[in-house]
Amino acid sequence: MNHEFSRAVILSAGSAAHRAERKAALFLRDEVKRRTGLTWQIGETPREGVPTIVIAHPQRVPAGLPLPRQAEPPADSAEGYTLYLELPSPRAPRLWLVGNCGRAALFAVGQLLRWLHTERGRAWLPDRSPGRLISTSAHFSIRGHQLGYRSTPNTYDAWNVAQYEQYIRDLLVFGANSIELIPALRPDEPRTVIMPLSPWEMNVRLSSLLDDYDLDVWIWLPNTDAPSGQPADIPRMVADRRRLFESMPRLDHVFVPGGDPGDMPPEELFPLLEKMAEELRRVHPRAGLWLSPQGFSRERMDAFYRFLREQQPDWLTGVVYGPWIRDRMERVREMVPARYKLRRYPDITHCVRCQYPVPEWDMAFALTLNREPINPRPMAQAHIHNLFMNLSDGCITYSEGVNDDVNKAIWSARLWDPRCAVRNVLIEYGRAYISSEFAEDIAEGLLALERNWQGALLGNPRPRLTLGLWKHLWQALGKEGQNNWRLQMAYFRALYDVFVQARLEVESKQEQDALKVLEQAERLGARRAVDEARAILSEVRTTPDIEAMRREILALGEALWKSIGMQMSVSRYHADGPERGAVLDTMNEPLNNRLWLLAESEKAMQLPAEQQAQALIQIARWTDPGPGGFYDDLGNPNAEPHLVRGEGWAKDPGFLRSAQDEFGAMAQGYRLSWGSQASTLYGTPLEMLYTCLDPNARYRLRVVYNGRFRAVMRLVANESIEIHGALRGTQPPSVMEFAVPQEATRGGVLRLKWELIEGRGCQVAEVWLVREG
Repeated sequence: MNHEFSRAVILSAGSAAHRAERKAALFLRDEVKRRTGLTWQIGETPREGVPTIVIAHPQRVPAGLPLPRQAEPPADSAEGYTLYLELPSPRAPRLWLVGNCGRAALFAVGQLLRWLHTERGRAWLPDRSPGRLISTSAHFSIRGHQLGYRSTPNTYDAWNVAQYEQYIRDLLVFGANSIELIPALRPDEPRTVIMPLSPWEMNVRLSSLLDDYDLDVWIWLPNTDAPSGQPADIPRMVADRRRLFESMPRLDHVFVPGGDPGDMPPEELFPLLEKMAEELRRVHPRAGLWLSPQGFSRERMDAFYRFLREQQPDWLTGVVYGPWIRDRMERVREMVPARYKLRRYPDITHCVRCQYPVPEWDMAFALTLNREPINPRPMAQAHIHNLFMNLSDGCITYSEGVNDDVNKAIWSARLWDPRCAVRNVLIEYGRAYISSEFAEDIAEGLLALERNWQGALLGNPRPRLTLGLWKHLWQALGKEGQNNWRLQMAYFRALYDVFVQARLEVESKQEQDALKVLEQAERLGARRAVDEARAILSEVRTTPDIEAMRREILALGEALWKSIGMQMSVSRYHADGPERGAVLDTMNEPLNNRLWLLAESEKAMQLPAEQQAQALIQIARWTDPGPGGFYDDLGNPNAEPHLVRGEGWAKDPGFLRSAQDEFGAMAQGYRLSWGSQASTLYGTPLEMLYTCLDPNARYRLRVVYNGRFRAVMRLVANESIEIHGALRGTQPPSVMEFAVPQEATRGGVLRLKWELIEGRGCQVAEVWLVREG
């Protein structure tokens, strides 16, 4: 049955209530008003015949209302809460929200907002029988998200305090209890043109605001003020940190990344942290200090483990596991003494060149959406959370803006209950933030956005089906709904995906048309073939649909800037750079090899006349390995059949022991195949496997080395036969050729292994195994 709460009042223990319980009453009143236009009154005395929401603690209950026994929250958790429904009269339901502490009352309100159905002028709770509706406590004690006010994010630096407060309330809906700030180290740090307050002032204000909600305040404090290559001025660094600590009304934990950024040698880092901890606890006696071994070399990693095991410093609270840590989380947990907690710091905001990249992503998306787009990945994020959850005490995510808003909800929900169903979380997300009426459609639409990125984009029917769903929601929710930034983001992504796909279809055909002409260079003559190919490649190919989508995407980018401060362009909206969510600046990136083909064709025409036609044919047949040969476009998941992937994404989503498809080191005029690479990290070798080779044939290897790591690698065949010694690829990339000794292929099987000599990991862009005879 439906329980009407449109005329409800909110009751609390008034002045006897904890400040966070009083905040919970305001939180509920304001959120209901935003959704319905109704104003629920807040009081302390029950009124007969009126629907009532009671916000209480077992020892702090409104006068005249005995707490039902079944409304008691679970006793095993300070943050547990219970929602209990009773019916004093048929039209006056009473809903108890009872928490074990002030912040638990906030989480109980969040639970109600996930269930409550709303529309203009109405609020009701459907399909609930009287009694205990839920009694729950969090699985993990650390549940939060980083909201850094600095120039880097794609959203947060445009916010004022009120916008921060609203988003913090939104995060409470799914049970977040911690917010990590990124403060300025000095009061005089200037603000950017879009910052409403200086970084120093905003940090002070946010610390106070979070204290009002009784949320844990963390700060991310890298040692970027340590001079590179010179001894650190530790007294000065400690003094700067003491001043920061003293400025903050509340500070519960300080997280110092050991690197990425802030590189300091262990002999300086550990003394600094010890002195920092002393000053921290002088100002905030119960505050914790945490360290991550991010960016550590093998030697520094071992020194880190050795220091913790041998010294067991009391000043350290725990270790943080974040991006660019060379050891798996299992290894870190094993090597760090059990007395120290382990907090996760997962990157939920990036898609490429990151801790958990989108597996087997289409290059067209990597070029246009780039590193930091709107990226709902609900199924992937839920999987990553649960895969390693037993190794940690909880998590605060790494975020650079609201582009990862759906991912935040998934992590918060799974940190509370690792068994919760992803689709149910998304339905509640849709109901709480966008529309009760269309909550299930919203959930399906968010899952569909994730599926858009699975498999080759060319010929994929999913993006257009997904756009159809979001276009229906966009139209059905009307003008009011279209002002909702979460709906704007989802519709933007659905539209952008199809825009990229439509461009890819047009530009792929353009390239194929030009290649067909170049292949006929002997019949047409070299000059004519080049002229005709140039004419094809110089055409600006588009369609009315593409141009209509382009206009709508630009309009949505403007709407998102106005509604939530999202910075989708460097020049228009002050994004920090092309990788920082500036997808309007990268939406026209070339999706074919037009520039490379034009340049290579002209190079061919500089050859002697008798060589020109054959050179043009070779350009057109770039990927053809010849009879009995093999070609792999490494980094392209649809064209690398000989790549040995290792454990793979399901077991190793950070690709610490697996090969991944990487995108980077792309420059104007490069072949697209050079901008993607098969890549491994740290000491993991990169391998390829060929079977069913002709044991009597000779083979030659052609390779292109490219990648942002600029790795020095050694190549061996079948574990023992060296193909080449330590070698770094050229810049710009070029094809290198090596003979494969016949003894390596005589058994019909060839295993190639690239071993890392120098750099972060192995990277290879293209490989041909050519049969010579």
